[in-house]
Amino acid sequence: MLVAFSRVSLYLLILLVSQISFIFQKSFINWSLLAPFYLVICVALSFHVLYVHFMDWFSDHKKLFFTTFILDSLLLSLLITFSGLNQSLFLFLHLVNILLAGLAFQSRGAVTTALFSSIFFTIASLFGPELKAMNYVFLLVLNNIAFFSVAGLSGYLSEQLQFMGVELAKTGLTLKETQELNKAIVSHMPSGLVTFNQEGYVLQGNLSAENIFESGDLNGTNIYNFLPELRGVTFEKKDVVWKKSTDLSKVLQISLTSVYSPVVQGDVYIAQIEDLTRVRKLEYSLRQNEKMAAVGGLAAGIAHEIRNPLASISGSVELLSQTTENDDDKKLMRIILKEISRLNNLITEFLDYSSPEKPPSDPVDLVSLVKEVVEGLKLDKNLRQDLSLSVELPEKAVVLGRRDKLKQALLNIVINAYQAMKDVPAGSFQVRLVYENSIWKLIMKDSGCGMSAATRSRMFEPFHTTKSKGTGLGLAVTHKILEGHGAQIFVDSEQGVGTTFTLQFPAVNA
Repeated sequence: MLVAFSRVSLYLLILLVSQISFIFQKSFINWSLLAPFYLVICVALSFHVLYVHFMDWFSDHKKLFFTTFILDSLLLSLLITFSGLNQSLFLFLHLVNILLAGLAFQSRGAVTTALFSSIFFTIASLFGPELKAMNYVFLLVLNNIAFFSVAGLSGYLSEQLQFMGVELAKTGLTLKETQELNKAIVSHMPSGLVTFNQEGYVLQGNLSAENIFESGDLNGTNIYNFLPELRGVTFEKKDVVWKKSTDLSKVLQISLTSVYSPVVQGDVYIAQIEDLTRVRKLEYSLRQNEKMAAVGGLAAGIAHEIRNPLASISGSVELLSQTTENDDDKKLMRIILKEISRLNNLITEFLDYSSPEKPPSDPVDLVSLVKEVVEGLKLDKNLRQDLSLSVELPEKAVVLGRRDKLKQALLNIVINAYQAMKDVPAGSFQVRLVYENSIWKLIMKDSGCGMSAATRSRMFEPFHTTKSKGTGLGLAVTHKILEGHGAQIFVDSEQGVGTTFTLQFPAVNA
């Protein structure tokens, strides 16, 4: 389209130049002899205007387009014959025509147009007004050199421009695709990615990072408000505990590197963040289960060895009590028998703990079970009744289990929570039951004294207790029961703040 308009402009230029020339030479010009000149101009202009308007009608548009260059070579040569103007003007226009052909059809089109231009221009020169004034052979050679030189140059330039255009288009498309691909990769990375400057202001954060910090757009926020541990350091991998509130804390594994950026004229920090909260809890639960299995097996063996001599001691003491009449001796023997009975009950309880649980098979409604446990707390005179109690339960939550065993496990946890708040001025106990991804989560949170890390690591071990009175089997039995029900136990505790038990049960359709 641009080439076609250019050629229309060339013919208008010829018309303008010829008119100016004729005006200055009107005394010497026979206007009747110029009729063929104007006819050629009109034919050329009409043809190109019609071509521009109707070119979409032709199926073989390329061949027709090339034919217009050959036609222009003929028309320009005819103008030499009919105009009487200097040939140098038309030589220039021939060169322009060859140049346009080269731009449109590369070297082959330029050389072909130059060949026809040479033929037509040579024939027209035979009838031109300057034939007698110039050496015809010299004119022929010079014109042909000019035609084919421009043809070669325009063809080469056209091919180079086309090659550069294709490469630029390919490069531009590749860059665009790469940018889109990189953006998609960063946005959908399973781990969080955050870049920030030396002051901690986030330059870019992906969707996973926003989900980890449970925040909206991170751009412009200060990462040091979330993770002050990142200030002014870099490291390969490090576990960091992030606390959003007393109710929410996460274990984050962070890799932090830095790179100098000329855009911000300083170091840019790149943090890759993974939420390992669930992984760490599962690892802790697995270690706890392994330790409990080992301790339980060892203690069960010891308990069996203790029970046998206890039976012998008990029988011997009973026989001795029948042979003595001394009241003091009988009193001491009764104390011995009482303690033997207590030890025997403790061993029986422990052996019951260490024996494998039967697979749960009965549907149990956790909602009614929790309500039953809570109502029992309100009637227990040994527990504080001035605590703030909050219970949030759905209508129904069915799991597979043994109701009596689950009730025992929940009672152990709840009673421990109440006992942990005995010295707290304004204690509170919260119970929530929520459904997430085919899992029922029972969350029990107290505001008691909390536990140290050392106590928390041993809380489910048999015979481990921090109470002055107690066997240390309560939570051990609880752990055993819940493990037998396929439940997972997660415990968060902080001294002076409180403890949160989270029990996760596989849900079933009731």
